[in-house]
Amino acid sequence: MDIDEESRRQPRYPTTLTARMRGRGFAKFDIRLLDLSCTGFRAEAHYALNEHDIIWVTVPGLQSLEAKVAWRHKNIVGAKFTNPLHPAVLGHILGTQIS
Repeated sequence: MDIDEESRRQPRYPTTLTARMRGRGFAKFDIRLLDLSCTGFRAEAHYALNEHDIIWVTVPGLQSLEAKVAWRHKNIVGAKFTNPLHPAVLGHILGTQIS
């Protein structure tokens, strides 16, 4: 269940970054970020996550970012950040300048 690009508020940028994720009461585990925006991300996560779960994602070099699982289809999840990223932070994560 993916949302089409025209209905998004923020552009998503493809990535293959590895990050760490944890759910409430669970240990951290590795995920692969597939795309990222100021407001959320899509990731491959081989772990049981459910819609509306609160999670924390740690990208190397940053503190944990709180998010809420918006949807899940098999091992792909989409999540929305509780506090959107500043474009400069997104650019730092992606290694590029975002305007």
